[in-house]
Amino acid sequence: MLHRFILLVGILLFTFSCGKEEKRECNGICTEEFRSISVELTNAEGNPVVLDSIALRDITNNREIDLNSTENAGNGFYSIFNDNLVPEYKNEEINLLFKGFQEENLILEQEYKVGADCCHIYHVSGPLEIQLD
Repeated sequence: MLHRFILLVGILLFTFSCGKEEKRECNGICTEEFRSISVELTNAEGNPVVLDSIALRDITNNREIDLNSTENAGNGFYSIFNDNLVPEYKNEEINLLFKGFQEENLILEQEYKVGADCCHIYHVSGPLEIQLD
């Protein structure tokens, strides 16, 4: 009788645990560092490519992303995602479209996959170094 009870409890636990997504809970302990994902743009000679403007779009949710262009200092490095977005994208991964412009002409369009856990952002896919010809 005890064996049947243990078997029944095991089956019930197995049944109710299957098919449910595990919620990732934050343990409340995050580092104080500020993370940012940046893309380095260079030309064929290896010199930095300076863009006049960039546009970032969350194509998963069809929303524009504004990171404040002050992060892009004109040295060929362009921030595409940072920890300021953790509250909005907590425990999500999104597809992000990065567009670069010079004199209002689109010269670069690149897709990335990025995400955020409960503390920081992270890079999933997409080149972080791009050489433009």
